[in-house]
This record gives sequence, structure tokens and C-alpha cells, in this order.
Amino acid sequence: MENKKSKIFYGWFVVLGCIIITTTMVPPIMSLSNKFLIQVTTDMNISRGSFTLANTILQGLGIIISPMVAKKLAGGNMKKIQSISIIGFVLAYASYALAQSPIHLYISAFFVGIFYLNSTLIPVSMMVTNWFVKKRGLAMSLAMAGIGLGGTIFSPIVTMLLTNYGWRLTYVIMAGIILVCALPTSLFILRKSPADMGLEPYGAGESVASTSANKVEKGVKISVKESKGKLFFWVMIAGMVANGLINSGALGQFPPALEELHGVATQAAIISMYSSIGIFGKILLGWVNDKFGIVISCTFGCVMFGLAFVFMLLGQNVNMLYAMAVVFGLGNAIGTVVPPLVTAEIFGNEKYGEAYGMVNSATQVGLSLGSLMVASLYDLNGSYTTAWIILLGLTVVTLVGWLGSYALSKKFCSDYSKSCAELQFN
Repeated sequence: MENKKSKIFYGWFVVLGCIIITTTMVPPIMSLSNKFLIQVTTDMNISRGSFTLANTILQGLGIIISPMVAKKLAGGNMKKIQSISIIGFVLAYASYALAQSPIHLYISAFFVGIFYLNSTLIPVSMMVTNWFVKKRGLAMSLAMAGIGLGGTIFSPIVTMLLTNYGWRLTYVIMAGIILVCALPTSLFILRKSPADMGLEPYGAGESVASTSANKVEKGVKISVKESKGKLFFWVMIAGMVANGLINSGALGQFPPALEELHGVATQAAIISMYSSIGIFGKILLGWVNDKFGIVISCTFGCVMFGLAFVFMLLGQNVNMLYAMAVVFGLGNAIGTVVPPLVTAEIFGNEKYGEAYGMVNSATQVGLSLGSLMVASLYDLNGSYTTAWIILLGLTVVTLVGWLGSYALSKKFCSDYSKSCAELQFN
């Protein structure tokens, strides 16, 4: 039931709050961290590998603790956990400014990683899933669109700060911006679920009506623990690992590949192009999911993503790279938008928190290894050709993993013979 006392369902304010979180807290970790690389390595006289290892540690934590974080957030006071974690994140991020050696960067990265997991993508995806049954794809895509929006907004700001104030003060200033934007959002806007406000999820009334018309609520009826013994679970995990590999490989290695092919100016233009299109691409993918279902949205996203590698193989022609920017911008939402949607489709709302922790852990495995794998293939072969072919194949693995797990999970729905078979691939 929607809120009858307000013209605007409160869940959309939750989405707005999630956008603020993803805009301010995610880009400093995902897309802006390497902007500090040259100044930090030059000033501290350390290798680029030593600096990059800090972010590897941060990302690698997600492999180990994501399931624990998701379970704690699902069963605990999310507002309290998230708010404390935002404060911890800000302090840990600012502590990069105090580093005098690589070990100091690694200690800071360890704590940044813990607080990051507790305050950003995991709670955001859980809140959107809790608040929306109808238009969940749109709500999730809007929430995740903040990642691209933040990269667009803060990239020139960080560049200006680094130029004028140096890397140490830039870390502190960025930490202050995050604190001012994210903490009030967590305290005063975000709510874990509509039940906290005496509401029901958006579209819940329609879900009840459809159930009475011989349809069933989405999600398997076995526990997450029992699911680990079923094929659909491991097929899904394989798809998530492959998704992490192709996203990390593309986002991490497209920039140097573009520069090698056509120079810095073309590289900058194409990165700007696919970053901007990516904001729209996330919203489009969410709309496709709501309109046509999870099968079509997965297929659309993976086809667009796969085409990016095809165009990279043809990259000697600069026009092919601009075509790549379009399809990659439309498809790169599969890295952030689709995993929570697939998880919710297979496990339903009740088991979502526990299941998504494992999904995020599997995705982090791929994210930690993808860029390194592509760089190693380049070092081995002297070109990116083999890497793009492998990543194209892994895009197929991603799609097959998601659609295969969705199809295989159907027999674990309640009343499968009567209802789930009819709903398969709906």
C-alpha cells in the first residue's frame, strides 16, 4: 500500500538519499582513487604498485566480510550501523593524509574498506529492495546512477584540489564533503524498510492482487543455507564472479588501451562519453527490467557490454571506439544494477540480505582480479586482443550464469507445478 497521506511515496525520498550516498561515497573508492596516484607516489617515493595495493586491500575485504556485513545489516539497526560507519569511513579516508609509508596507506585502506561495506552499496541495495516491489528496477538504477554522477561531479573538483592544495589536504577536504553530505542523509532521510514508518512497499497491494490470481510471490522457498547445496546457487555465483571480472577488466584497462591506440585527447573524450552515457544507461536498464522482466534486462545489458569488447577489437578505427563508448555506457550498469535485481528475483525480499552478502562477495572476487588479469595478458602478449576476446567470453558466462540460475531456481518455488512453471522467464 502506498502512503495515502502524502502525494509522494516516501520510498522515493529513500532513493534520493541513496543517490546522495552513492554520489559522495562510492566514486572516491571506485573511480577517483587513482587520481591521487602520481602525487602520492612521487611525494612518498614509492612505486605505483605499492599505491595500488592499498585499493586492492580495500576491495579484497569485500570478498571476506560481505556476507557478515549483509547479515548484520539485515538483522540489526541499519540506521545506527550506517551512520557510525559513515563517520568511521570519513576518519579513515582522511587518515590517508597522514601516511608516511605504504604500510600507513594499507592500514587506512583496511578501515576504509570495512566502513565502506557497511555504509554504501550493501545497505543501499537492501533499502531499495525493501521499499519497492513495483518499479524496483527503476529505483535501483536511480540509486546506482549516483556512482556515475559522483564521478562526473567530483573528478574536476579533485583535479583542482590536487593542483592547488596537494594530495594530503585533498583527502581531508573530500572527507569533509562526504561527512557533510552523507551523515545527515543517513540520519534524517534513509529508512531501512517501509515498516519503520507504518507503510508497505511500493506496489505491494498489486503483488497481493496478483497472488490471488494464481501467481506466486517471487523467490525460492528454501533457505539460503539449503540453496548452497543446489546447482542454481553456484551457477548464479559463477555469473557474479564473471561479472566482476569483466567490469574490473574493462573499467581498469580501457583507459590505457584507448591512450595506446589514439592518444590522451581521444582517451579523455571517450571516457567522458561512456561515463556520461552510463548515467542514462543505468536508468534505462532499470526501466527495461520493470517493463520486460529480468531476462530481457540481463540480456540487453550483457549484449551491450559484450559489444564493447567487439568494438575494442576494431579499435584501430577511432569511429569504432566512439561506438564502443555508446554500447559500454548503456551496458556497464550490469556491474551495479543487475546483481541486486537478480538476487531479489531468485531469493525474494525475506532472504535478500543474507543472499546478497554472498553475491557481493563473489562479485568482489572478480573485481579484485579482473584488471590484474587483463594487465597480465597484455604483458604476456604485447596487446589487449586476447584479453578482449576472453572478456567477451566471460560476458557470455555472466549472462548464462544469471539466466541459468533464474531458470533452475524456479523448481524451488512453492507450488512449482502449478505456478512457477508458468512464470518461468516472465
